[in-house]
Amino acid sequence: MASELAALDPKELILVVIAFVGLVPVLLLSSSRSKLFTGGYVLLCVGAVVTNLEAVVLGDVLNVVEHAVGIAAAGVVFFVAAYTRRRRVLAEGE
Repeated sequence: MASELAALDPKELILVVIAFVGLVPVLLLSSSRSKLFTGGYVLLCVGAVVTNLEAVVLGDVLNVVEHAVGIAAAGVVFFVAAYTRRRRVLAEGE
């Protein structure tokens, strides 16, 4: 068990801490208009946690989850959020 924990990268552990510290204001300031941005940030946090878990268990499976959920899905959600926000701003300006 100790050798598995030694496989954890300190930079990736710090990434999880920073992600969850940043999650606090995101959740506190979340509104119905920002739910997609909140969802994207939560997916990034999931990716940060999975990055560390893959060093301990199910390396290949969690590597796919990290890239599919933590990076790709978060990117798609942020894209949809930005597109939706842009449409809303343009509609309000007319």
